[in-house]
Amino acid sequence: MSKIIKHTFKLPNLIVKDGELVEDKETTATYTFTLLFKGIGLYEEIAGKPLINALMNALGQGESELEAVEKMMDKKFIKDLACASYVKIVGDKFHNNRATAEEFKKSQVYPYIENDYEFIMKLISMATECIYDKGKVNAKTKGATKPKK
Repeated sequence: MSKIIKHTFKLPNLIVKDGELVEDKETTATYTFTLLFKGIGLYEEIAGKPLINALMNALGQGESELEAVEKMMDKKFIKDLACASYVKIVGDKFHNNRATAEEFKKSQVYPYIENDYEFIMKLISMATECIYDKGKVNAKTKGATKPKK
């Protein structure tokens, strides 16, 4: 698993040729995603609920496999998570904030992300890894700051 993912989306390209709608060469676009910087707080701002709860819900804790898959494929959850974790790279700097989330919503790939199952699995895996590691760091910090009795 990885806390930073880079995914290349393949987009259909339709054209009218000789009066007929035909599929031309597909176009590709590569984007980077992570929750390591501001992504977790950004997700909670966008979705209005804690990421850990949404992730546990999406992973379908204590539910049948079919119910778990349905929740994992929730379009709003996937789109909110993708927007919050999108990282814009400009030169040698990266940006992950409300403006980049809005920019991703306007991207050419945004309408297609809910149908890219490879991307969805990588996105959920990345989010799980980031949450898990953040939990380990918080647990160590809390343990280290507790006064000894």
